[in-house]
Amino acid sequence: MRAGWFEDATARSAVGREARTVAWDATPLGPPSSWPESLRHAVRLCFSTRFAVMMVWGPDLTMIYNDGYREMLGSDKHPGALGAPARVVWGEIWDDISPLFDAVLTTGQATLSRDLYLLMNRSGYDEETYFTFSYSPLWDDDGRIVGVLDIATETTLGVVDQRRLATLGGVHAALPTTFTDLRRFALPVVKALSASPDISRAAVYDVSGPQVVVESGEAQEADELALVVRAVSSGRRQVAHGMVVEPVRSDRDTGTLAVLVLRGTAVRPWDEDYIRFMVVLSTTVDAALRDAVRRREHDDALRLRALRLEEERARATEVSLALQRAVLTDPPQFDDLEVVVHYQPAAAERDIGGDWYDAFATRDGSTTLVIGDVIGHDLGAAVMMGQLRALVRAIGYDSQDTPARVLERVDAAIDGLALGSTATATALVARVEQAPGQRPGRLRTVRWSSAGHPPPILVRADGTCEILAVRNDLLLGMDPGTPRRDHAVDIGPGDTLVLYTDGLIETRDSRLSARLDQLAGVLEGTHTAELGSVVQTALSMLSATADDDVAIVMVRASPHGGTSSGRDAIEAGSATAVGQTRTPGSTRAPRAARPGRVPRSKEQPR
Repeated sequence: MRAGWFEDATARSAVGREARTVAWDATPLGPPSSWPESLRHAVRLCFSTRFAVMMVWGPDLTMIYNDGYREMLGSDKHPGALGAPARVVWGEIWDDISPLFDAVLTTGQATLSRDLYLLMNRSGYDEETYFTFSYSPLWDDDGRIVGVLDIATETTLGVVDQRRLATLGGVHAALPTTFTDLRRFALPVVKALSASPDISRAAVYDVSGPQVVVESGEAQEADELALVVRAVSSGRRQVAHGMVVEPVRSDRDTGTLAVLVLRGTAVRPWDEDYIRFMVVLSTTVDAALRDAVRRREHDDALRLRALRLEEERARATEVSLALQRAVLTDPPQFDDLEVVVHYQPAAAERDIGGDWYDAFATRDGSTTLVIGDVIGHDLGAAVMMGQLRALVRAIGYDSQDTPARVLERVDAAIDGLALGSTATATALVARVEQAPGQRPGRLRTVRWSSAGHPPPILVRADGTCEILAVRNDLLLGMDPGTPRRDHAVDIGPGDTLVLYTDGLIETRDSRLSARLDQLAGVLEGTHTAELGSVVQTALSMLSATADDDVAIVMVRASPHGGTSSGRDAIEAGSATAVGQTRTPGSTRAPRAARPGRVPRSKEQPR
């Protein structure tokens, strides 16, 4: 007989519904209908949250867990872990975690472990993992400690990423700046590589033979020499499972100077991230060795110094362009919304700064818009901008939470990943929501949350403007525990939502509120213009000496369910938009500044 309370508690969880099929009668817990109220309360709590939660109860520490925890079980342990003893499910790491269970059950004191290393076998192989989690006591109806509540998050990727960044830094520091012979060059490089837990073998080959000059770590495998011979003959990088073989070619096209072999570790999956890390390492050593050989061949030290400075500037430009291509992308096309984006750097010599925009659809059909501005105006700000944009996009798409919750989780990620004070930014996340089954052209709800960002402006279908002014929450990166609020406003067919960074309205000689009212006045009456033209109308506020980057996102609700042609109105010679939604300049003169009206918006309690 099924217990009604158990049916209710597990109804909204995929793992919970699987838990209904467990033969609980065969476990020490017995049928759910006989479970004490304290256990029932813990089970309801477990299945009511999206955060990863696992609990154990009874003498065998019988496991119950939710959807969030299911991912931590890999591909092999679920669903067999439901109703199983914890010591059986986690047998390979039981020696590491059983003292924590014992401490909670004995003392009643909660534990906290940060980035704890655990060598798991959850997907068919021994896997290096890291977790931050807390074990807390659970009491029965008589006040006895009979269980443990585990609230956890896996930090493996963050720990591994930080470690790999440290490896890159260590290799950079170890790279010799002069070249006398291959062995003397390779010794410090291989030593630095061998210090990385992600490198099980590093070897440098002389092309004569070929033969090993310097090596460390595991022994040579059977297929390694064949890959080295192929790399020498082809002059191309060879990537096999668990191994990258990089030929170092002379920049004068006189052949291959040496070959670098890097082999990964078996306790990390050989995925795209691992391959990318190994390729970055190998190309770094490749470039360093090639540069050292070239420097030896040059007699003029001053000329050499100039060449190196020029190469560094070229690399910085490549990084900037790579960030531009990766971050300042065109928005996707939506069936019933037109979205136009624009980016304009403050200075011609800098391709990208700390401002960013984003637009994407989440799995529930909502459209998410993002605008943000990292504090700072250098390449470091641009790099941090790319990280924050990726965090917001990943969390927003995966969680499908409200904008306030997304920003809260981004704050937590900034703190958990230790991104530091450079990760301070204003940001605004907005979701354009439409009720399921609702036809295009009807009212939609825009739900947004602002982390210290300038307020959105809504251009209604009748040409009037509303400044959606609300009390801002703290900037991102200032306080990971700060609560954030959602706000909402309804938009109808033909309404246009305008998001922008402060570079559009901030000047040294005008008050921000006055410039905001001026922008609203400029946008008023643009309801019938193409969005590309509206962007240019907004940019008409900027003086020729603007000293800050500008990012703009505009979205217009289409009454007929199709995208309009605003994004196709591209001006052939435009350079200020840096390749992003280039639109023709507006022929309409800016309107006189008028104060924006009070928005029809409301704060949404979460």
